[in-house]
Formats: sequence, C-alpha cells, structure tokens
Amino acid sequence: MSLIYKDPSVSHDEAITLLASGVSTKVIVGLISIGLNETDRIWAENICLQYLANEDEAVAASAIKALGHIARRHSELDKETVLAALEALKKKFPSLEGVIADTLDDIEIFT
Repeated sequence: MSLIYKDPSVSHDEAITLLASGVSTKVIVGLISIGLNETDRIWAENICLQYLANEDEAVAASAIKALGHIARRHSELDKETVLAALEALKKKFPSLEGVIADTLDDIEIFT
C-alpha cells in the first residue's frame, strides 16, 4: 500500500468554504487545517465544538483531533466546555474513545 501525504494547510477563508460544502472529506480537511493553522483560538475551538455534534463519525473524529492541535498550539482551551463535550461524545460514538483519549492527553499536557 502506498500512502500519499497531503498538506492540510489552507487559508482561513478556504477552510470556511470547505466547511460550508457539507462534503465530509472537505469538512475534514477544513477542520484539520483549522486545528493546525488558525490563529483565532476561540473561533477555532467553537467551530470544532460545533462539528463534534456531526452525525458523520469521521467528521466528529477530525473535530476531536483539531481540538488537540489547538490545545498544543495555543496552550489554552475552554477546558470545562471541551471536556464536557468530549465526555458526551464518548456515549454517542464509543468507537472514538481512543481518539478522545489522545486529545484528552494533549489537553492535559499542553494546557
């Protein structure tokens, strides 16, 4: 199997366009780019929290990962809100418990 690396970095405006598309693969790229690149932490965090509620498990997983990136990059999160949202998500998508645990580790380490 061959893996191809694709840089998920897109501009703020392009990330908004990807999110607005509603196409899961595009939304995922937008979320990961926001986690890795967005300078407005509060906006990025709110977008990720919004997408945690998505019915598509892959989109929700990307929002979780993006929150971990935000914690690492900004050393700050609204921990009370984020931790409650992640805890609720465990019930909705038990299969994402590992991804959630990784992000909780990032939050603990970096914030």
